[in-house]
Amino acid sequence: MKVLQLEYFIAVVNYNSFTKAAQALHISQPSLTATIKKMENDLGYALLKRSTKEISITEKGIQFYNHAVTLVQHYHQTLEQMYDLKLSQTPKIKMAIIESTAYWVSTIIKQHNRQYPDQHYQITEILNPEVLAQKLINFDLHIGLSNDEIKHEDVISIPLYEEEYMLLTPKDTFPNASSISIKNLPLILPNKPYQVRKHIDDYFTHFEERPNIIMEVDRFEAATNFVHQGMGYAVIPRVYYQSHQTSHLNAIKITPTIKRTIYINYAKKRQYSEQVHHLVTSCQKYWSMT
Repeated sequence: MKVLQLEYFIAVVNYNSFTKAAQALHISQPSLTATIKKMENDLGYALLKRSTKEISITEKGIQFYNHAVTLVQHYHQTLEQMYDLKLSQTPKIKMAIIESTAYWVSTIIKQHNRQYPDQHYQITEILNPEVLAQKLINFDLHIGLSNDEIKHEDVISIPLYEEEYMLLTPKDTFPNASSISIKNLPLILPNKPYQVRKHIDDYFTHFEERPNIIMEVDRFEAATNFVHQGMGYAVIPRVYYQSHQTSHLNAIKITPTIKRTIYINYAKKRQYSEQVHHLVTSCQKYWSMT
């Protein structure tokens, strides 16, 4: 049995859905279903109970799941260590960020590298908290930032800071405005799957309003470019306004406010090096002093 098959089964259990697991794994649902069925045939017993409305795990499936998680974690940890040895005596730190944190994370990494000049880093962008949690548990990452708390028994999720969302506009569009309502304004918003969009949708739902959406994009950078072109106004996190992408634009406080909390996350059961612990502490200190 291949490690990939174990990962497929773990994903189905974690998402409690073949559809969601297939989307997260970037494979077709029929292919995923066929893989799990073949595993059950090879094992000689059922791992999952299927019905028209839901799936559930069998008693043997629970035992198999626990063994599979342990095997996959060991596999990825060993693979990571072997790969890192080719690059440096100091294994690289793998960190996932979200787009709006790139500016201050680069500042922290620079300071960290001064203390550990031989340290290598791999920075990736992960916007889905469920995907982030899985990668932390599988030891694919050391640290990850998220814009919501990750509620998983094997993940430690620590709040770093709270920030407001701002309305990004061309300069002098709303002269002397210290705050503004976004009701009826032409908005450029993130696409539906993203957590930021959920925050904004929940905001409008709370006030029983519908947003006037003229465009949906994947990244704040794209939204900012369209604001530069005068296509509409973007809702962005306050910290993202530090980005050079927002130069020559205004960020106005939204009233009533929309807020979110940024969390730093890591796996509970993993052994971390001094360098990783120091990086986590540096992120916490940065925001405690800001």
